Amino acid sequence: MMLLKQLVRRRVDRHWRDAVWALRTRGDAAVLAGVARGKWNLPHAAGAPADHLRASLAWLCAAQEAAGNLGVASFYDMRTGEWGPLYPETTGYIIPTFLDFADFSGKAEFRERALRMADWLLTVQLEGGAFPIGPLWPDWERSPLVFDTGQIIQGLVRAHAETGRAEYLAAARRAGDWLAAVQDKDGCWRQFTPLGHGNTYNARTAWALLQLHQAAGDPGHQAAAQRGLRWVLAQQMPDGWFANAGFTPEEDPLTHTIAYTIEGVLQAGLLLGDEALIGAARRAADAAMARQTADGCLRGRYGNGWRASVEWSCLTGTAQMAQIWLELYALTSEARYQQAARTANRHVMQAQNTRSSRPGLRGGVGGSQPIYGEYEPYRLLNWAAKFFADSLLMDERQRLGAPAGLAAAEARR
Repeated sequence: MMLLKQLVRRRVDRHWRDAVWALRTRGDAAVLAGVARGKWNLPHAAGAPADHLRASLAWLCAAQEAAGNLGVASFYDMRTGEWGPLYPETTGYIIPTFLDFADFSGKAEFRERALRMADWLLTVQLEGGAFPIGPLWPDWERSPLVFDTGQIIQGLVRAHAETGRAEYLAAARRAGDWLAAVQDKDGCWRQFTPLGHGNTYNARTAWALLQLHQAAGDPGHQAAAQRGLRWVLAQQMPDGWFANAGFTPEEDPLTHTIAYTIEGVLQAGLLLGDEALIGAARRAADAAMARQTADGCLRGRYGNGWRASVEWSCLTGTAQMAQIWLELYALTSEARYQQAARTANRHVMQAQNTRSSRPGLRGGVGGSQPIYGEYEPYRLLNWAAKFFADSLLMDERQRLGAPAGLAAAEARR
């Protein structure tokens, strides 16, 4: 019997084994269905963008409810049928998503949910002003992390703008002071990063510091942001690709972290009115667009020279790039950006199950497509749903002639 099992393991694709395990141990066919869709290239039917927007937001609400209606659960794991732990970082940047949708739709529930998230974040801030690495696994030390702290600043600044409550801005200022204090002289953040390595995706942290400077007026926060952005620009290659955009120096960066970098540079450039930053972001966004396939897919990783060595796509990064292209469309009126964004969004729509009866599955967005791809396999991620919702909401605003992006709107005034 043991020899037979070993033979089966060698002969049967490991993804099918994952599916059979979930079916055998829990009677759950969701993994089996997901693997089958990936192996046989069976996309979900894409509906209207507004329907996918509502589904993504409903899934995020379910993730918040699964976490006790405070912050947001990090993911839903299809293999185990369980929600992941609370995630401070992503909760921080989901706050603006919910507030934007509340403004757009008039649904006060989303404002109330966003403020519950902000209140919860106040309870997890560390003594020095930073926020802890997440997700909040029970056995993880609550160590401070630069990127996570920056993303939470965004949520707190937006919550303060929404309510005028001083405690939100005070917490954001403490976090900003900590970020400025731990920054290296060349503008790079190397301390309190996952591996002691500088990451260009901290352009998004610099953007958060600029938002904080707008709200609180501390020149030290703006200076730290500008130092960080100078370091990021020094990492860009002539073809637009950014070195050090991955989690480690050795890996080809995920489309997700490449998009973090581009978005941070673009949004900082729009806030500062800095054409060099905007041009750098546009150069990278154009290079990514040139690699988009006809069905909207972007590969999950791109190495130096925009070389792709994987076939799977990173849905988070695809949704992020769609939003970046829509922001550039708002800025330039060039239809190619809108077309690329809508094609990318359709790719994500076809990976989203909007018809399941289970809250953990219905409306969730996976880390990878196929679902068993290298990035967060078999997990539906709160940050993937957040960025997909952001992109769809921006597209809906543009379709209806509503303001297309706060930073772009400010830049055009």
